[in-house]
Formats: sequence, C-alpha cells, structure tokens
Amino acid sequence: MARSPLWRRLRINPLFVLVGLLYWLAGDGRQMLIAFVAVTLHELAHAVMADLYGLSIERIEIWPFGGVARIHGLDAQDPYVETMIAISGPLVNFFWATAVWAFIKVLPFDAQAVNLFIAANLAIGALNLLPVTPLDGGRLAKIYLARAIGYQAAEHRVREGGLWLARVLFALTLVGAVSGRVSLGLGIFSVFLYWGAWQSGHYAPYLIVRDLAERVSGFRKRPVWPVEDFAARANVLVSDVIQIMRPLKYHRVVVLNDNMVRLGVLYEEALWRALKEHGPDCQLGEVLKD
Repeated sequence: MARSPLWRRLRINPLFVLVGLLYWLAGDGRQMLIAFVAVTLHELAHAVMADLYGLSIERIEIWPFGGVARIHGLDAQDPYVETMIAISGPLVNFFWATAVWAFIKVLPFDAQAVNLFIAANLAIGALNLLPVTPLDGGRLAKIYLARAIGYQAAEHRVREGGLWLARVLFALTLVGAVSGRVSLGLGIFSVFLYWGAWQSGHYAPYLIVRDLAERVSGFRKRPVWPVEDFAARANVLVSDVIQIMRPLKYHRVVVLNDNMVRLGVLYEEALWRALKEHGPDCQLGEVLKD
C-alpha cells in the first residue's frame, strides 16, 4: 500500500488558529501567515530528510511559531542520521531566506512581504539551532551529550536550558510591555518553548526505554560497538543504571556488595529483561538471582 504524500500528513494545531486570530485582530495577519509558511517549510524539510532515510513520518504538526515532525524510530538511529534530519530544518530556512534575497528584485511581491519572509526564515532557522529542548539544536546537543554523559543527564541539561531560555524571553516580553513595546510573538514563543521543554521531561524515560527496545535494529546497521562497563551495588535500581547508559555502546554491570566484593556480572539483555518483567524499581541483586 502506497504511503500518503507528506502534505496530507500536515496538521495545524488549534492553538495556531487562535494565535492567528489574535494577530489578525492586532492588524498583523500577514506576518502570521508568513510565519506559518516558514515553519511549514522547516518541518517539511525534517520530514523529507527522514523519508529519504526510510523512516516513517506519522504526522507534521504546526504550532504557533514552531512545529513538530513526528518521526517513528528517530531516537534509535545512527547519530549521523539524526544529525542530518535535525539540521535539515534550519538549513532549509536559511536556503529560502538567501534565495529570496538573491532574487528580491524580480519577485512579484511587495518589499515588506519579502523582507518579512526573509526575517521569519532567518529567525526560525537561527532560533532552532540553540542547544535547548525542544529546538533542533537541543536534539543535536542530546545526540552528542548522551554519548559522553548518558541519556538522562543529557536530557536534563538541554531541558533545563530550554526552561531557562523561556523564562528569560518571557521576562523580556514583560519588560517590553511595561515600556510600551509589546512583542506578542516573543511572548507566545516563550510559552511554546517552556511547554515543549517541560513536556520533554515526562517523555525522557519513555525515550530511553524505546531506544533500548530498538537497539537490535541499530546493531544490525552498525555491527561493531564499544563495550561500556559499570560497577554498582546490589541494591541499585535497574532504572538508575539505564539512565546512565549511552547510545551505540553495549553495557555490562559488575554487581558488588557493600564491601566491594563481586557478586556477579549483568549484561545488557538481562537488564532489559528485568525492566520488562519486573519494572524499573527492580534491584540489581534481584536480577542476579533470576
């Protein structure tokens, strides 16, 4: 059965309609329409690149001043593939800004609309390169931080960055409002950024488990992985070990008692089996007994 075209998987979040109405009432409806075009080009770039790598695109959802391309299996891909998909959105925005600027004299649009289009693409491309969740730069940062400090620590770092950036932007919005220069777009973007960063904290454990579940397919694509060893006490939880695991590495855990006497060695598949059968609160000592 043939897959539906990408444009048919495009969805507009109801909040976008609400924000668009606010902009229209404020007399800036054209600005919102141009932002919609720039965001759509950005998200379609992610989807097209993912499609080229054979991944399944569930849907493309457009939010106010942002969007989400829901791509199945992205978190289990080779870091190079993830990088190419993440960077494609900002690069397409920069491409269109440059192309329109180069041909600005022959385009059949008024100068204000063209300048708004160029500014929107440059802003969306640049903002998305910031290394915070939920922006593309945050995904890029997680890809490489996870290899150095583990899944959970990488997720926490970029999530906190997103939350603090949102707070700063919202504070700037309030300062502007007090001084008589209201920036509706900046305020909405800060709320969108905070919501996305806050939501990512709820999904982090799920993403870790999903990555572990799909490691077999990753191993088939890259058949040689380095081995990462940990030492942990018998009363440490399986979830605590999983949080410091790193992508594209195979893990072994040496289980010790309180006197640092070795009780046994657990391999990655044993941890994964314990997670499925007993849950994340199972202790390593109990896993050894299975």
